[in-house]
Amino acid sequence: MLWRSKGRLISAAIIIFWLVMIALFLRREGILPYLSAAHRPLSPRIMHPTDTWMGIFFGGAQIGFVNTNTTPDSRDGKIGTALSVTAKIHLTLLSSPTEIYLAGSAWIPQDSGIAQFDFKVRSSDHTMSVAATVEDGILNAEIHTAGEVIPLKFPVGKDLLLSGAMGTTTLNVPDLKKDEEVFIDTFDPMTFSMGKTRIKCVGEETLDVTGQQIPTKILTTTLNGLTSKVWIAANEEVVQAETPFGFSLRKVRPQEAFFRTEAQEPQDLLNVIGVQPTGQKPFRGATRMTIRLTGIVPENYPPVDTTQTAAENVYTITMAQAPAEQEVKPGDEQAEYLKADAFAQADHPKIQQVADNAAGSETGRWTRALAIYQWVYDTIEKTVVFSIPSALEVLETLEGDCNEHTILYTALARAAGVPTRIAIGLTWSDELNGFYYHAWPEVYAGQWIWMDPTLGQPIADATHIKLLNGSIETWPQLIPFLGQLKIEVIAIE
Repeated sequence: MLWRSKGRLISAAIIIFWLVMIALFLRREGILPYLSAAHRPLSPRIMHPTDTWMGIFFGGAQIGFVNTNTTPDSRDGKIGTALSVTAKIHLTLLSSPTEIYLAGSAWIPQDSGIAQFDFKVRSSDHTMSVAATVEDGILNAEIHTAGEVIPLKFPVGKDLLLSGAMGTTTLNVPDLKKDEEVFIDTFDPMTFSMGKTRIKCVGEETLDVTGQQIPTKILTTTLNGLTSKVWIAANEEVVQAETPFGFSLRKVRPQEAFFRTEAQEPQDLLNVIGVQPTGQKPFRGATRMTIRLTGIVPENYPPVDTTQTAAENVYTITMAQAPAEQEVKPGDEQAEYLKADAFAQADHPKIQQVADNAAGSETGRWTRALAIYQWVYDTIEKTVVFSIPSALEVLETLEGDCNEHTILYTALARAAGVPTRIAIGLTWSDELNGFYYHAWPEVYAGQWIWMDPTLGQPIADATHIKLLNGSIETWPQLIPFLGQLKIEVIAIE
């Protein structure tokens, strides 16, 4: 995101990365989940209440804590476990301090029945919460944002692993021996997506845990290409966890959880997830760029279209030309990209009204797309926002970075009859001298045209590299690129 006053790019990966870290690391990867009771008997551990405090560390500094509780419970005559989590994370972004708060709870039946969970993420004045139930393989949820309640329903499968259940304790973790592994279907309530988690025992180690020598098993958990390591005590409690990005969890005493050395600010997140290219130096406004991508496996190679073409791992991005005008015609082959979803609420009356006002009397698809682009660029204040982006909330706050610009633009454009999809990838920053993760919309006007209402580009320049298309549910697919992708710029003009 380009700050008008400071000329800085704020990467979309700041939102993406931290949502993924919260979802995958704090609540899934570093905090191993429990298995469905169909797989094995209820763990003896959860027959007793637990209260666990973990410090969160990054770059040698403690940046926050997560506190979890589990309590044996019964509801409607069914035995189960109640869980709760509270977390606070202090971040540094472009030398600016930011804090994120997360709170959630869940109730999980031992046998068949309705599982319930809810969570809330808050940063500054931005809050989003989700309440949901899972029964017979169907998730029913309500997303609360900007004073609105958005329903969401989809199948998640019956053999469900509820991605950490918001706890730092493990429930029904398989008793694996060295080199043994299991694969489990996983649902993540932070990203509303399903995945296959691989859990493997890689060894044993004795750790000093709050002054005691504790024998542990070392397990790795892998999902969406990200492998984290956890140390599990004999009572199935996670006492330490690490991710490849330098984030770690460690069990601490309650009085140590709130400790943070003010003089030692954690490393800036942008330095962790940016990509410094080799070869020729890019520049903002380029019309054509050819790059070679390495560090990723072929199945993770980015998509191609009329703007981004490829020959194996060599990609050429060519800035599009303004398309010939088209009238808006409903019901064409791009109808999928006119639909509302849980976060781009194109069918909501508030969104439709703003779309009508922004598009005005324009009847052509491209001119309507441009009119909405201009409204979003002019109206949304450029600022860093740590939130799950929702078009309705952005419309209420009128601020945000590339995620907020993109999700609001997508909702408004779809409401105006312009097929729109979201691209997630990287773009070049002259100020930061590197490629940083970013999101932007694409509109269909005879062909897919990349736009960037965050950076003030009606047609996105050729330093945009698309890694994937999709909304929130696709964010975890960025994980294989983080810290792995290497870019060589072969030609730039």
